[in-house]
Amino acid sequence: MSEKAYLSIEEVAARFGITPTTVYRLAQRGSLPGFKIGGQWRFDLNMLETWVSSQVTQRRSRRKD
Repeated sequence: MSEKAYLSIEEVAARFGITPTTVYRLAQRGSLPGFKIGGQWRFDLNMLETWVSSQVTQRRSRRKD
């Protein structure tokens, strides 16, 4: 069984080159896929990669319109 990789707000921020505050705001709005455990946000790495891919696809399709 493979172990899932869950990231903290700080790890997500470092990975994407944004501030932890931005990650927190996106998560609070429901714009970034994440969940809380004991009041702390956690993010599944696979879900984040899927989310990033969908964001790129959405932006490309908007340009064509």
